[in-house]
Formats: sequence, C-alpha cells, structure tokens
Amino acid sequence: MTTPPVRYPDQHVPSTERRWNGTAWTAHTRPLGASRASPGTPGGSGGRGSP
Repeated sequence: MTTPPVRYPDQHVPSTERRWNGTAWTAHTRPLGASRASPGTPGGSGGRGSP
C-alpha cells in the first residue's frame, strides 16, 4: 500500500502544507488549510483562467 498523493502539514514550516506526489515530497507548498477551490467558483479555478 502506498500513501496517496496529497498535501500534508510541513514538519519544517508549521504554517504550510507540502505536496506528497505518492513517491516523494515535492517543492510545492501552500499556506496551511488553503483550498484550491474558492466558494462559489465552479471548477475551483479561483477566478483565474477563462470563464
């Protein structure tokens, strides 16, 4: 069994989450608890990109 790709709290920077790609830690981080989808924004684009 492998650990699924997802973000986990970063042990070295407690206020951030770090991405696990299913095999190794990546350089991708974001603020702890941040969400990709904005409320009311279909598709979770956060208002970026084409409508």
